[in-house]
Amino acid sequence: MKERFSDYKDRVGSLAYGNWADILQSVCGLTDREVTPSKSGIPCPHCGGVDRYEFKSPENGYYLCRGCKPGDGFSMIMKIHGERFPDAIDRVARYLGIEKNTYRTTAEARVEQERISRMLEANKTKREQQQEQLEAERLKRQEQAARAAAVFLEYARPADPGHPYLTRKMLPPEPLGVVQSGEELLIPLFEKGYRLVNLEKINPKGGKRGLEGGQRKGVYHRFGGDVPTRVVYISEGWATGASLYLMGQQKVRVYAAMGKGNLEAVARIALEENRESAIVVAADNDKHKPNNPGLTKAKQAAEAIGGDLVLPLGVDTGPGEGVDFSDYFVASGGKCHVLY
Repeated sequence: MKERFSDYKDRVGSLAYGNWADILQSVCGLTDREVTPSKSGIPCPHCGGVDRYEFKSPENGYYLCRGCKPGDGFSMIMKIHGERFPDAIDRVARYLGIEKNTYRTTAEARVEQERISRMLEANKTKREQQQEQLEAERLKRQEQAARAAAVFLEYARPADPGHPYLTRKMLPPEPLGVVQSGEELLIPLFEKGYRLVNLEKINPKGGKRGLEGGQRKGVYHRFGGDVPTRVVYISEGWATGASLYLMGQQKVRVYAAMGKGNLEAVARIALEENRESAIVVAADNDKHKPNNPGLTKAKQAAEAIGGDLVLPLGVDTGPGEGVDFSDYFVASGGKCHVLY
């Protein structure tokens, strides 16, 4: 009696668990970078799409790709070699030294099936425990970063008006409440409920970095007081938000989402905190990039909350460059006002 394909598949998948980095390098020729979870923004080894591919899990080989769609390790093998799922199973089985079993009796086959089921359940339990441990470690690092952020701000000094980044962006530090430590500007980042969770540090050349282990998802910096205003803006970056705040003559509230990936989450926070205000998402116009990700994400955020969308128009930043409201503000000599 031959082993059922479903049992064979489960056995191969169980033994491949946790070994997908080695498997994909051996049977598909992927590089170290292509099977390292911390690497992103590299070409997909199958479709070659730039800034699309990210390897997520050596446990099951899961990866993301906006070009040829996400999948697991078997999916990548099928794509690379242009073969069917059973062929991919056989390829991995050969690498692992697994052969299809032949059973003498139905009872023997049932025993093997039960053994495989126990193995799969054990792997599932192990995976869940690992995920719980990683989550606990992640939350611990975030809490440590939040405490460090408070200490940094306590000992910071008011920002130098001549700081190169501020002068390039035409941003006066005093009305923006900017502080500085060494040569770096310190931008406090908050989560829902206005709880300090992280900092963004900006060096004189404009390089940005957060605190190690600090929270990045769903964080924002807010300009404006505690009282909601008639119009509330959502921006992608801090300098863009600061420009909008000054263009609104400091009579508007602005939430800087600190990245396009946060726009929708921050827009929802802004809506909840400003129910009587008009919410306007101020998009970055990434006209130089495929699918204009700045505009695409801004549209998604505006649609999610039923808000409005504005684009910076009439500013020429040159070929191969996008434009945001910080560019718009600088192009006006720091004198334009919001007309909304």
